[in-house]
Amino acid sequence: MGNVFISYRRDDAAGYARAIYDQLTERFDTAQVFMDVDAIEPGLPFDEVIRNAVGKCEVLLVLIGSRWMEVQPDGRRRLDDERDFVRLEIAAALARNIRVIPVLLDGVQMPAEELLPEPMRGLVWRNALEVSNTRFTSDVNRLGDVLARVLGEAEEGPAERGQAERPASASAEVVTTPAPTGADRGDAVKGALPTGSVTAAAGEARDVGGKGGKGSRIALVAGAVVVAGAIAAVLLWPDRRPPVVVPDKPKPALALGLPDYGVVFGSDRTLDAARDEIRRASRSSVQGAAIYFRNGYYASIAPADTRAEADRILGIVRAFRSDAYATRMETWCRQPTGREGYIECASTAGAP
Repeated sequence: MGNVFISYRRDDAAGYARAIYDQLTERFDTAQVFMDVDAIEPGLPFDEVIRNAVGKCEVLLVLIGSRWMEVQPDGRRRLDDERDFVRLEIAAALARNIRVIPVLLDGVQMPAEELLPEPMRGLVWRNALEVSNTRFTSDVNRLGDVLARVLGEAEEGPAERGQAERPASASAEVVTTPAPTGADRGDAVKGALPTGSVTAAAGEARDVGGKGGKGSRIALVAGAVVVAGAIAAVLLWPDRRPPVVVPDKPKPALALGLPDYGVVFGSDRTLDAARDEIRRASRSSVQGAAIYFRNGYYASIAPADTRAEADRILGIVRAFRSDAYATRMETWCRQPTGREGYIECASTAGAP
């Protein structure tokens, strides 16, 4: 079973990387999708750590946003630095000749070959896939289809895989039938005693003592008593079934305090960093933003009632966060739970 490595720059595509990671881990196991290699422990050789991480993967996703090749204040590009993480990741993947998929974000064009350092130039010969905010879900679903084929996995989810792998003998179940009660008892009697069974039992009893004899009459009475006893036993059988409980319908997301839409403009490791994001957004007239915790990150999200409102807020937020994106909150935050200062959402990671 192969793995996927997400290569990106934090100041270029952090929001997109987190959103793509979240959606991919709904389809694949968490252990199959890698990101955040830049959290390398002090003292470790980063080039070796990166080569080892890329060496465990079958696919490298290269997220390219509008600032991917941006020139730094010193007049140099990060790509020109031989120690640049993104450069090392791409060069290692190309050297291994694994599947490298450039992911172009929001209309960004593939960089020209002559603008890339020599170890990276093979990137421009790889067919790219576009991901935009307006088609985000469908674009990433298409990416997931490609990854499923490359990794050799079926498209079914973990639960369905478990059903498919279960041996035939394990599917056998012991079924017990509880005693009928109430209105069901009449039907149970009909089912337990075939039509004409009383008459048939009496007829058989007559044959025991001979036709018209005293023995036949005694047998007839005895048979009738047996049948009557069976009927009484069914009708008077105590009801030991537990009461039927109708489960409550799941509450809609709005009943749990979620807006219809949200604009995600931050993905931080700490709660304080997420609060700083919200204060920064409030200075740009983005009001009502809240913090959501999912998959180990605190996301700052501005609420919106409609998609049009979300797009309007997105236009404001992208002035200071180019990697912001809009999402449907009912899908983004499942099983929301209120915490101190934030809302916790269920993990989107696929079960093994």
